Amino acid sequence: MELRRLRLLDALARLGTVAAVAEALSFSPSSVSVQLAQLETEAGVKLLRRVGRTVELTPAGRRLAGHAAEALAADEAVRAELANLGDAPSGRLRMTIVQTPALALLPATLDRLAVTAPGLLVEVHQRETAPALDDLRGRTVDLVVGIEYDPVPVARQRDLDRRDLMREDVLLTTGRGRPVGGDVMSLAECERSAWATGHPGTGLDAVLRNVCNRLAGYEPRIEHRSDDGLVLGALVASGRAVALLPALLTAALPQIAGHPVAEERLQRTIFTATRGSAAAAPEIVAVREALRHAAGTIAGP
Repeated sequence: MELRRLRLLDALARLGTVAAVAEALSFSPSSVSVQLAQLETEAGVKLLRRVGRTVELTPAGRRLAGHAAEALAADEAVRAELANLGDAPSGRLRMTIVQTPALALLPATLDRLAVTAPGLLVEVHQRETAPALDDLRGRTVDLVVGIEYDPVPVARQRDLDRRDLMREDVLLTTGRGRPVGGDVMSLAECERSAWATGHPGTGLDAVLRNVCNRLAGYEPRIEHRSDDGLVLGALVASGRAVALLPALLTAALPQIAGHPVAEERLQRTIFTATRGSAAAAPEIVAVREALRHAAGTIAGP
């Protein structure tokens, strides 16, 4: 059985529909259906059954999908082992990264890779953490630089290799006319304020709701939403909103003031994640090392 067809079956088991598989892997739905039909012929058993206008896996299909995931991981692990016997890392690596770590880490990371792995092409895409981890498990990306806010954990997956890069404070930010940055400020002082935060489902939105309710006893009045940290910073700088923003971003925006939260120290973790079967691949090792070096130059001072 061909690995490329097993990959489609693995994706169908995770995503649920042929249309979702086609979109995730950049195929047409008809091409996916044809390849799955050929896999069914190779297997000699029914793998799919039609339910209304969609399909679902038969018991045999679910069993083969489990073996497909193992086969894909084994193939990736073998390729990583063989690549380590070669020269410097080369080829292509697809990486996703959240905006604020990108602003802080990417320049130094890419500069270092130009020296340590000049034959490696790193393709960078901005992506929020949760969907990026789904893409990683779906094999459409190779490395994720994500964020996890305390106390709102990102779900762990046994097939992913996660390594923390750095910790940073999350600050209560205000615009002009407020206390100078660095002064401790209470969430309780902002009960009547308009808040700016990320869209529902993001870590920033979840942590804002968590800490305002848990530490200050109120539901924040959210008037502005963006997943772009610079847009949130601009809203704060206008004096028309307050926001929780990471220290790396706050330090780069002199027009806003960042205050440690009085009720509890708020922090977040920047981490990298890859598939466990790819963790030893030389290109993954090289990019992670460059990211660690960049994080060290920031965390040191």
